[in-house]
Amino acid sequence: MSTAAVAQPSELEADAPTRAEVQVGRLGVVALIALAPLSIIYLSFNQGGFFPNATGIAAIGFAAALTLRTTLAEHPFAGYNRQLGLLMLALGAFGAWQLASGLWSHDTARALDEYDRTLLYLLALALFGSLPRTSARLRWLIRALAAGMTAVCLAGLISRVLPHLWPTAATYYANRLNYPLSYWNTEGFLAAAASLLLIHIAASEDDHPLARVIAAVFVPATAATLLLTFSRGALAVAIIGVVAYLLLGRPRAILGAAVAIVPTAAISLHGAYAAVLLASSTPTSAAAVVQGRHLAKTIALCMLAAGVLRAVTLPVDAWLMRKLARVQGPRVSRTAVLVTGSAVVLVAVLALVLSGFVGRAYDKFAHGSGPSSSLTRSRLTDPSGENRVEAWSAALRDFKAHPLAGSGAGSYELYYAQHRTSDGSVTDAHSIYLQTLAETGILGSIALAVAVLGMIVLIAVRIRGPERAVYAVLFATALAWAIHAAADWLWETPAVTLWLFIAGGAALATAAGSATRNEPGPRNRVPMALGWLALAIAPLLIGVSYQRLRASGQDLTAGNCIQARRDAFSSISLLAVRPQAYEIISFCDLQLGFPIEGLQAAQKAVRYEGNNWNYRFGLAIARGANGLDPRPEAAYALRLNPREPILQDAVSAFARGGPSDWEQMAPPLLLRAQQTGRLAVSNL
Repeated sequence: MSTAAVAQPSELEADAPTRAEVQVGRLGVVALIALAPLSIIYLSFNQGGFFPNATGIAAIGFAAALTLRTTLAEHPFAGYNRQLGLLMLALGAFGAWQLASGLWSHDTARALDEYDRTLLYLLALALFGSLPRTSARLRWLIRALAAGMTAVCLAGLISRVLPHLWPTAATYYANRLNYPLSYWNTEGFLAAAASLLLIHIAASEDDHPLARVIAAVFVPATAATLLLTFSRGALAVAIIGVVAYLLLGRPRAILGAAVAIVPTAAISLHGAYAAVLLASSTPTSAAAVVQGRHLAKTIALCMLAAGVLRAVTLPVDAWLMRKLARVQGPRVSRTAVLVTGSAVVLVAVLALVLSGFVGRAYDKFAHGSGPSSSLTRSRLTDPSGENRVEAWSAALRDFKAHPLAGSGAGSYELYYAQHRTSDGSVTDAHSIYLQTLAETGILGSIALAVAVLGMIVLIAVRIRGPERAVYAVLFATALAWAIHAAADWLWETPAVTLWLFIAGGAALATAAGSATRNEPGPRNRVPMALGWLALAIAPLLIGVSYQRLRASGQDLTAGNCIQARRDAFSSISLLAVRPQAYEIISFCDLQLGFPIEGLQAAQKAVRYEGNNWNYRFGLAIARGANGLDPRPEAAYALRLNPREPILQDAVSAFARGGPSDWEQMAPPLLLRAQQTGRLAVSNL
């Protein structure tokens, strides 16, 4: 025996991790998994993460976690593989293209905000993809995601059925449940995703019996939350997701789960549908509160019944699995299932087309303005598209004008304002695919398709073997997201999209048994950790600057111009390219009696975003307050948004009189414009 052979065991023992190192590693994995639900909860309670301040803070958190993992973990990148590398490269390229688009759109702040969101998704994919995959980790991650989503749903549900127990701001008391995400359609999707994950846990033979019972308990609550949002898209994709999961996952404990979930969820849904007053414009009236209490009792009893039924049916799981193990029926390939399912769908579609139903529904979708009844629940059977066709058509026209590079990240809102054919403002195109085409062109769309749709396809490919149900529920939920994102702004709401990159990274990571150990040495880790920290600089500046800008806008609305100016200058000190900050300073200077300074600030706002009607209007007001001719700027603003009443009034008013008249007209025009709430500084 050679000396090298003798020395080998001692070398392996020296390289083996100590018990303390193993415990620290486990704590790191637990902390990483806990980050998933915590980030969803944080974003949900900050308007879904729609605004850059919450997105920036979340991105900083993920960058910090990557830095710690790079420096402290024994094998920080053991989960990476070529597939993940391709997805990360594509997503990084998409973010870089968004950032670069500010060069030709001349809207640097908008490009930065869009890039910031994409960076958050990239960091989540990189962080969870770095951890080697095991079945236990995937199961715990699904439980964690379900727990985070369910917690948000419960908060929203309680705020509606028991408003005295969980009071919220008056802005959330609309006729559709939108707390805490502030938008009912994204709230609906979160409830749909939570329901899908809970159904999987309740029907999984691999999950602990207690986990199956707990999951079944909360399905009636998430189902009621979904219905109270009255989101047709969320309800539709929930059904699609459940069907896809059952067909592809074929969970062997589904019988016991169905006995517990189906009747209790049905009763909960019926109770929520019957609670008409909770879906009115006054859901906190005395009669509505009484109705809410009755519904709360109904849902609570359904949850209790679901838990009891699931506990009682647990022995059925073991019996059914033994029966299925003995049955050696003919094996049905996925191709056969796909072909058969496609044929059934095709026959159904042809039947609907021939009956004329599709034609009538499309006509109502394209031209209908919304439900005709005053009852909110009537919208569930109303096929109207609520102006989506116009929003999509505008995105396609924008794409045709800039097919290769796009018009610039975040620029769709400005294009729609200039080319809309109906009243009402639109911030996003209600379709991530069409908006990406419009804003980033073919190049950006290819990068996004590779990153997102490629990830969903790779998850689908892994639906086989003993982990079939796990990948099936991830694919079904991702499929629901992909469909819903085609008709709404899920991408712009990280609370309902971040999970996709978390789960995608964890599901596509290299298995723990075959993970590579070719890790960078200690010297190489330092620059990599510094790189993660460097990536956090942009979210820090973007997030904090926007937070101060938002405070400035609130001060302006409250009439506190002194504090509004301070917050605006503070925002500019971190990120000088935000035109809203200069707009606020301009308005405040005009109100405080400093017209020259107000004009200078208005000119800076136009310098940073000259194709925005808001700032051209502000410049017209500032010129008028200084006795200068405001008509060219007012006319320019009207060309940028021809259907805006604010601009129509300004052009009409400034057409009369001379310098002294303009000075007198400017203050009341500005005041009326602020009172409408349609200015950019009123919606921060």
